[in-house]
Amino acid sequence: MPLGLFTAQLNFETLREIGQAGRNSQVFLAHDKQMDGEIAVKQIAKARMPHAAEYYRESKILYGSAHPNVVSVHYGCEDTDNIYIAMPFYKNGSLKSAMASRSLSVRECIRYAVQFLSGLNNIHSKGLIHFDVKPDNILLSDSNEALLSDFGLAMAMDLLGFASPDQVYGKQIPPEYFTGNPHTHHYDIYLAGLTLYRMLNSDQHFTRQLNFTVEQDYYDAILAGNFPNRNAYLHHIPKKLQRIVNRALSVDVADRYDTVLDFINDLNEIDENLDWFHSKVGYVEEWIRTEGDRRFAVRLDRRNSANITIECTKTIISSNRTTRLTRHCKTGLTNANVLSNIKKTLLDV
Repeated sequence: MPLGLFTAQLNFETLREIGQAGRNSQVFLAHDKQMDGEIAVKQIAKARMPHAAEYYRESKILYGSAHPNVVSVHYGCEDTDNIYIAMPFYKNGSLKSAMASRSLSVRECIRYAVQFLSGLNNIHSKGLIHFDVKPDNILLSDSNEALLSDFGLAMAMDLLGFASPDQVYGKQIPPEYFTGNPHTHHYDIYLAGLTLYRMLNSDQHFTRQLNFTVEQDYYDAILAGNFPNRNAYLHHIPKKLQRIVNRALSVDVADRYDTVLDFINDLNEIDENLDWFHSKVGYVEEWIRTEGDRRFAVRLDRRNSANITIECTKTIISSNRTTRLTRHCKTGLTNANVLSNIKKTLLDV
């Protein structure tokens, strides 16, 4: 066979739309006819891209950024109207969908964060800025590892380490975006910090803070460091971990982590309150931790503001026998002293 350019046909059948459609794209679960397997296919309209040279930019970035914590790409192809990027299909979905289904323990948050940050460090080492780090764009593999995905906004840094995004995700905007100047990799560090903030506190906690009726008020809160609220963490989140996230969220770029590796190293030092799972219904909050055959539960009831209570129990799972941990149970608490009491209880139980 002579050497040269060959054009071959690829066939896949789209089965259903998955994930959240982007501004310029849709993602489908598809059946690859050649390989007889399921794949995820990102469809990007050519009309959204002004130059043909841009058609395979994202697929090239993915292909050139191979890493255990970066989503891989099988191939890129096109038809008259669209570009298609074929990737592995992960049935566990995204980090955002995991957060919507249940709370995450501190241990899970740190593990997922270290994993997607490792992928982010890899793309920074390739001279790229992602510009769109968020829970939607972090997929969970079949082995439950976090993989950084969606490089549609990624840009190559210039010789001075700067780049500018074409778009911005409205719920996660770094303060420096409003300057109009090119950005460094610290832009991604802020987005990663905000993603971890959402993981630790829940998306409901994060979304409740997005209650601005005037858009400019939202922008001003970002610039002032008042959004998100750096003092509003769930009670079981270790203070040291709060400081790490808040450093990544520093308004002044110079105060943030200088590299993703520095961020990862500090996260790996967290060793307290790792396994509590949190839930809240109305004025009642509950933390549950399981150790082998034992399940511990701490229940905070604020329904009576003049008599806030903490109830602690231990359950032997195999026998379904529950006992009250009397020395950790408290009554007569008020808003003034409940915070210190619940934090001490979560550390001691």
